[in-house]
Amino acid sequence: MSAGCECCKCCLKFILTLGLLALFIWLSLRTTKPSYSIQRFSLPALNKTGNSTSLRSNHTLLFTLRFKNKMKDKGVKYNDIHLTFFYGSNTTFPIANATVPGFYQGHGKKGDKSGAVETRGVPWEAALNQSKPVFRVDLVARVRYKILFWFTKGHDFVVTNTTVEVNDSGEKSGSPPGSRACIAATMFSLVLFVLVLVL
Repeated sequence: MSAGCECCKCCLKFILTLGLLALFIWLSLRTTKPSYSIQRFSLPALNKTGNSTSLRSNHTLLFTLRFKNKMKDKGVKYNDIHLTFFYGSNTTFPIANATVPGFYQGHGKKGDKSGAVETRGVPWEAALNQSKPVFRVDLVARVRYKILFWFTKGHDFVVTNTTVEVNDSGEKSGSPPGSRACIAATMFSLVLFVLVLVL
């Protein structure tokens, strides 16, 4: 009877060890898509504090994007990032297109990328008459994740219909939302580890 109990305990310990090993492997291969937020969105032509001709004729869009790699053990390799800008609810005819050159982002890092592009087809008078004109941004890219010494295959990184409101200074109003972290998988692995030690 005692030998049977010892055999069952060894089998259970072996199964739990395999489960814990499988979980660790899954966690090491599991990836989380990076996040991005619009830090700056500026249209000098919509600056209502000035009325100079040069200001109204400046149809340049200035932007700064912040990319964040939330993974603590994996890097992210971005291919060229393609941006499409729209005015209001119209998502058929873009007012501008821009490309951010690809780059590599290390573990748990964040970085800003800025650019400027000339807009077209914006109804400036109508936009100036609005309290907070609304613009929309689509982002399309491909990313690869660096796990130890090798990169994964490419994955789509697509964020569509990001809404931006512009204030009386021609700048983005409001602030980007924060990110949330999930710890359930880590807690589960700790519980399994304790069970293996106890048995």
